[in-house]
Formats: sequence, C-alpha cells, structure tokens
Amino acid sequence: MEREAGRVFDGWKEGKIYFAPTYKYSYNSDAYAGETTKSKKKRRTPAWCDRILWYGEGVEQLQYFREESRFSDHRPVCAVFLAQVEASGHGRCMKGYSSVCSRIPRDEIIPQRHSFYEY
Repeated sequence: MEREAGRVFDGWKEGKIYFAPTYKYSYNSDAYAGETTKSKKKRRTPAWCDRILWYGEGVEQLQYFREESRFSDHRPVCAVFLAQVEASGHGRCMKGYSSVCSRIPRDEIIPQRHSFYEY
C-alpha cells in the first residue's frame, strides 16, 4: 500500500503475484501457523512477506513464483529476469560476437523449474 502510494521505494517495481502467501507456515508443514483449532500458537493471517523488487530501465521480469521448501516458516520466492546490458569495448569485439546482440528466443533462456520433491 505504501509503495503503491509512492511514499516508499519510489521507482521500484514488482511483478504481479499469482502465488499463495509465503508466511507464516508451521515448520516442516504445508499448514499455515495457527490454522488448526488445536494449535496454541498465535493465529496469523497468511501474508506475502517475501518479495522481489527491482529498479531501473531495461529489466523485464519473466517469472515470479514461490518454491515449496519446508525448512522455515517462510516459503522462498524466486524470479527470472531479462536484463539489457550495455556492452563496452568501443568496437573491439570480434565479428562473431555480434550475434550475441541479436534477440535470443525466451524459451531458450528461461530455466526449467523442477520441484525438489520430484527427485
């Protein structure tokens, strides 16, 4: 809310969130803390406490997701970005290197996600 109102992190960006809240989980569990009626823990509203923001031009977020690690009361958040970079060297690059400047299909650069539990 504060960021959207421009009071904090002015100019910073965040991708759209299409994943479940990342906090607060019971340890080594898929249940949110305080979710069960038998729980003596303080009931907390699940929230998106873990975020990835970026700043600057020439940055495009390709993926924004959470992983399902159970080693903490948080779920890790991951992102994949495409970033434009300025090449320096003032023309000292080899001719064969110029192909790098061409656009590479996104399917070739986005890493494939594999669940920890699939192995």
